[in-house]
Amino acid sequence: MTDELIGRRIGGYAIIEVIGRGGMATVYRAQQISMNRQVALKILPRQFVNDDTYIQRFIREAQIVAQLEHRNIVPVHDYGDYEGQPYLVMRLMSGGSVDDLLRYGALNPERISDIINQIAPALDYAHTRGVLHRDLKPSNILMDDDGGAYLTDFGIARVMGQATNVTITTQGVVGTPAYMSPEQAQGKPLDGRSDVYALGVTVFEMATGVRPFDSDTPYGIAVLQVTAAPPAPRSLKAEITPAVEDVILTALKKRPEDRYQTAARLAEALELAQTINGHAFDTQPGFRLPEATRTPTTPNPTPAPATVPPITGNNTNAYYPVRAPRSRPRGRGEWLFSILVGVVIGGALLTAFVIAVALLISGANAPAAETDEPPPVNEQVTAVPDAALDPTALPLVTEAEATATLAPLEAGDASADVLASSIVYFAERSGNFNLYRRALNDTFDRQLTFNAAAEIYPAVSPDGELVAFMSDDDGDFDIYVIGVNGGRIRRLTDNNFTDRVPAWSPDGEWIIFSSDVRRDGAHDLYRIRPDATDLTLVYSADERSSSPQYSPDGRYIVFTGGSPSDGRTWEIRLFDTLTEEARSLTNNNVKDWMPSFTPEGDILYLTEGAGYAAIARMNIDGSDQRIIYDGPSYEASARLHPSGTALLLQSDVSGRDELYLLDLTDPDAEPIPITDGGGMFSVWIP
Repeated sequence: MTDELIGRRIGGYAIIEVIGRGGMATVYRAQQISMNRQVALKILPRQFVNDDTYIQRFIREAQIVAQLEHRNIVPVHDYGDYEGQPYLVMRLMSGGSVDDLLRYGALNPERISDIINQIAPALDYAHTRGVLHRDLKPSNILMDDDGGAYLTDFGIARVMGQATNVTITTQGVVGTPAYMSPEQAQGKPLDGRSDVYALGVTVFEMATGVRPFDSDTPYGIAVLQVTAAPPAPRSLKAEITPAVEDVILTALKKRPEDRYQTAARLAEALELAQTINGHAFDTQPGFRLPEATRTPTTPNPTPAPATVPPITGNNTNAYYPVRAPRSRPRGRGEWLFSILVGVVIGGALLTAFVIAVALLISGANAPAAETDEPPPVNEQVTAVPDAALDPTALPLVTEAEATATLAPLEAGDASADVLASSIVYFAERSGNFNLYRRALNDTFDRQLTFNAAAEIYPAVSPDGELVAFMSDDDGDFDIYVIGVNGGRIRRLTDNNFTDRVPAWSPDGEWIIFSSDVRRDGAHDLYRIRPDATDLTLVYSADERSSSPQYSPDGRYIVFTGGSPSDGRTWEIRLFDTLTEEARSLTNNNVKDWMPSFTPEGDILYLTEGAGYAAIARMNIDGSDQRIIYDGPSYEASARLHPSGTALLLQSDVSGRDELYLLDLTDPDAEPIPITDGGGMFSVWIP
């Protein structure tokens, strides 16, 4: 939303300035004329006024907060409507948010206790009134000038025991992945202990300056919430005492019954722990000693460590048939704030998925015979000839297997060559993550895969005939390929650790990907041929090396590098395949990730922005770094059209992850939605 309201009068309020923007609302500083006081006015953006679902969510927030009269919950003074745009008028909190405080680093123990001692009773009070917040995080804790802390933003709150259709998502999961409890990420029933987990994540961040879990995408973060142990806070900040660390880790227990049962108990335990001399209790039962700190080395290419488990795949190919398509109606469920971001999770699917990941079940190649049944495990067979992947021999997805989407783009939305283009992406619909294909001038999304597994992160070959992707069909992610029109699938890797985010070399001879071969969050870069031969280690630096992409001339590989446990260390790195040298193109204390090359040979990447992520661009030598798009929400997976005139991007500005097209020839253009049933990580079909 633009600043067109500044200087106008809404009801009895004169709009002064914007003080905050989110995916679902803009907040202004305003002057209440009748009372001669300044207030915060929160208004629904104009683009949502014709959607009754968003209107009802806004009304619901006002109704919920009206029930909650607590000194540490931001009060709502008024509610109204301006030309169809509903608005809330709240007390103005001039001290900013806890998120603003964290921009300067971790908080001191006394400040943490002071804030938690105010917020915990407010949270428990809401729970006694049957209200779950479901989106507790530092940006939703506001401060006044006297150090007072206040809980705010009940936009996705829910009254326990009541069903509701006013939240917006296709996944049935709401919240911000970085603060989401494991049960919330899995779409399970929630109680107040889910908010206690989010409060524990907030304490972790206030104490260490970083979040316990980070990944390339919201989806990845949510999976970590369910499957991964948080790092020891003392490994990130040595000043934290063992007693405080134990409190934080108790709050972050995966099972609700193992956590503090109320926010007040967490606050009491934290205050008590801060009175204990940590050094005297290092060996006492119940106190956790710090884990060994992993120090990333300077990125230099090295041979594969002797302890690296082998990745199988060479000359042991197998095909397996796609399972018979199922009827998949498009549904609307509850809203997923922030990506999930990108990550986006069906409750039942993710539950099955994370159990499998936790067990690291290693599957094997599937039989070549065509059948509607899932392939048996551990059956090694001879590969089907390569001709089986010839797209001309593959059946097109029938119209019955396609799902209606938004109206096709029209002249004026983008150039003619952009409008004639097609994309491949993944989405979660009807409980499964699958691959889809869309022509921008068509009215249907055509589904390419139909497996119960999560099939995500597609990459289209330079000739436009094959799609590489990652799938957890056997319980951990491996690399596969399929024809661009669907059909039979070939498996390229087979192991019991994660292979992720494949990309093609410009000549189509190689698929490069990252692999967590040591199962510690650090990744190495490997490449393999599309026929599953010649698996080769490309780069290893004892750190997280992920999301690799080849340059248009094939000489360079750009990727994300940094500590596995601290996103602030993630930088965009460039590897020269001729000299076998790597160097950082970015060097800062913010998260930079998910790079890709443009047709001209410069680099797009994600960096921190107003909505947590923004799209940036730089030259191949790292010069001229600039943000080219920073919307009010989480942007992801930016891909430039071959013409250079349009940008594909992913954003959760609507409350769920969708795909958008931005016309770069018009400086005033706004992103145009091209999906309305969920969409992530889109790539152009050459």
